[in-house]
Amino acid sequence: MGLSTSNLSGLRVFPPASVTNRTLEFFEFLRYETKAYRDDDILLKRDLLDTIPKSTKIKQVSKIKKSEIIRLFEEFTKDLDRTLFLKNSKDEMSDIKWKRIDSFCSLLRLIERSDERKVRWALYHLFATGMLKIQKEKITELLKDFQIKNLDKILAKIIKVETLSGLDAQYDGKVFVINHEKDDKIVSHYLSDAIEEPSRRSPGELEKEILELIDEGSYSNQEISQALLIDEGLVSRTIGKLRDQDKIILSSFGQRGARYFTTNCDNCPFGTTKASCRKEAISYIVTAFMHDFALDLSANDFDSVEANQALLKIKRIVMMARKEKNTKLERNIGESLDNLLSKAVDKFVDVEIPDEKNPKVLEFSMTVKKDLAKLPMLYQLGLKKGAQGGIHLMDEMLHLASKSIKKQDRIKIKKQALSQTNKFLKNIGLDKKNSD
Repeated sequence: MGLSTSNLSGLRVFPPASVTNRTLEFFEFLRYETKAYRDDDILLKRDLLDTIPKSTKIKQVSKIKKSEIIRLFEEFTKDLDRTLFLKNSKDEMSDIKWKRIDSFCSLLRLIERSDERKVRWALYHLFATGMLKIQKEKITELLKDFQIKNLDKILAKIIKVETLSGLDAQYDGKVFVINHEKDDKIVSHYLSDAIEEPSRRSPGELEKEILELIDEGSYSNQEISQALLIDEGLVSRTIGKLRDQDKIILSSFGQRGARYFTTNCDNCPFGTTKASCRKEAISYIVTAFMHDFALDLSANDFDSVEANQALLKIKRIVMMARKEKNTKLERNIGESLDNLLSKAVDKFVDVEIPDEKNPKVLEFSMTVKKDLAKLPMLYQLGLKKGAQGGIHLMDEMLHLASKSIKKQDRIKIKKQALSQTNKFLKNIGLDKKNSD
């Protein structure tokens, strides 16, 4: 998953020596011995300082002078403020992010057990200060409180692993050179993501999950990150590796230059030929339509489906549509989803119908906001079909009432309804060309 923003902030502010001094002890004190204070919005420092002498997490606390404890704790809270874990003032602490504190405390213990994690922390800490050419002496100085064996070997390993993922860096035994801009955020992830592994995914497992996801659609790095709940920096590195292996391809560009990827059908990562994959998907869909709707589809019905990934997505949707929907859970899902999506439609669609006494009674208008384009695709298609069906129904009703409504008025109503419907469909994400 990669490190969270808050943990990166902690590693940037606190130096590696934090796992050997009072810093880690103070973190563990806050994590394990402050249960009585966690519901308070504001904590007086004197209350915590009165509790510290009873701490079991701070070594030899009874032998430390109170003035020294106050000085060290004040420095510690200032650093917590810099990491945005809390707001620090002279006498109190407020807006305390307890979950962030607990998470960073766990990370420190994790780092404590690995020399490579300590070295990565040192590299990230120095890079965060703006260094792109990091002298070995600087790294050694930051790590002087540890007995790091084979520092050169660890640095060489980091170079080997991360350059394969996209980091542009070299190490000649004296200087660790990072060939990126100082504000390139991805470098932070190259250097630090391997410090923490909360997702427990191996690189192979992560690649498999991403491939399975983009085998049924095109996704950007951000969308993959949101779908799989992993850090975007880690997604970027994995995508880079999969592209180098020719397992995925750039399918298109989205808004603001976002790049969208799909699997490479000409070099299928699942070992299937392009033709057999397409044939299997079409066969499943045709069989399902015949069984469920007594509708005999032909190969020609799929001529407009250009990519295998689109066919696989359609197959998945058809497969899920055949799932039993009358269970208590499924009914609840349907009712709840209908309620939520209807609220969205009602909020962004406003139909204005003049008063009956108004001579322009035949005119009406519809205001539709483009936020509706964020609706789920299947819901959009349902709205499209409903809007088109409504136009057809209205046309039939006007025809039946032809004797009481003038021809020019019927034409005017129909044109206006078509115009408003097209505007509606365009703003929910379906262009006019497809809605005529």
